[in-house]
Amino acid sequence: MTEATRWARWRRHGPERLTPALAVVLACFFLVPSGKGLNNSYYALVLAPALLMVRFRDWSWLAGQRLGMAVVALLGYLTVSGWWSVGVSAGEWWHEAKALPYLLVYLATLACVVARRPDSWERALRFVMLAAAAGTLISIALFYQGQPWSARLRYHGPVYNPNEAAMMLGVCLLVVVFHVLPAARQRVMWVGVALILFGGVVLTGSRMPLAAVLASAGLGGVLLGRWRLLAGVTAATLAVVTLLLVSGHGVERLLQRGDSYRLAVWQSVAERIAQRPWSGEGALTDDSVQVPARAPRRGMYLVEHPHNIYLSTTLYGGVPALALLMCVLLFAAQTAWGLAAGGRPAWLLALTFSALCMMTDGARLLNSPQGIWFYFWLPVGVLLGYRLRPAIGGASDAAPGAWPASVDRSE
Repeated sequence: MTEATRWARWRRHGPERLTPALAVVLACFFLVPSGKGLNNSYYALVLAPALLMVRFRDWSWLAGQRLGMAVVALLGYLTVSGWWSVGVSAGEWWHEAKALPYLLVYLATLACVVARRPDSWERALRFVMLAAAAGTLISIALFYQGQPWSARLRYHGPVYNPNEAAMMLGVCLLVVVFHVLPAARQRVMWVGVALILFGGVVLTGSRMPLAAVLASAGLGGVLLGRWRLLAGVTAATLAVVTLLLVSGHGVERLLQRGDSYRLAVWQSVAERIAQRPWSGEGALTDDSVQVPARAPRRGMYLVEHPHNIYLSTTLYGGVPALALLMCVLLFAAQTAWGLAAGGRPAWLLALTFSALCMMTDGARLLNSPQGIWFYFWLPVGVLLGYRLRPAIGGASDAAPGAWPASVDRSE
């Protein structure tokens, strides 16, 4: 056997062979202690091997779908927009542009796994959900050793920001409740996992993720006609509100936080957008905002980013970038709606949850592995894979050419 034959045989099955490695990397979002550890895990386990395993026909296969084309156009445009950021050198642009292949390889690998190895993907997904629950328990145990229960939970992991952590947990919670739990044999265990994830969202004190996950779960109950589930969501909402009212200090802390300067930040960002509405300021612009500080602070208060994905994307790339982002959401929602119509609303709910949360938090769509890779790009990549399943003849782990039971022929 020649070296060329060995190489062709090794690459024959494409990046879907990386399913276990992808599952480990997704679990690392909750279990490794630092962002550097997450980056290194991704580079070693997925990026490096995928660069050798993703074939030209894989890229053309992905780009042949509207969702894939919209994703590539959005990320490519944001990368190019760095050219007209003020004060950015060619070296600085090149350093940041590396995020484009990093993210595209992640999405390509994810889509190929979901489309071509649906059974393995289901096992990997359950592994990641268990890792999210384990990471939540570990973070709670470590954080509240020295903090009162009224403090906002900060994760002991690469994504320590409470808002980002809450958005990642919200996606996991919706997937567990609406995708894993209905088909699970160990229902008691998965109910426990769902409760842990919901507890994590509550303890972060992040208001929009909590409201969005309850609203999305309520929507899921309506879509499935499960009125008991809808009643449970309503009861959970009332319980959270009641606990805040009873605790007293919880309401006081919420009032003190107010809008967390968001309204002032959004107004400032909107004024900057109005000055360059069509080209934007470029993806490498300084997106920090200074707003008048409130008592007891004095002077100006620095906010690191716009806390709104839609505004920040428009700030970087102007109206064209925002239009491309809306196309990504629209095309992903079309696939998600088809799944929901077949009784599987989990990814529609996850996408809805992310779209809502991005109204009050987040900044950059294009970066190295961070929280947004999980709470936004994960649903988009999964839906791209679902969209592409019929295009490959329904190949599964079980039998070549056979349509697996987990795939709806109507997709």
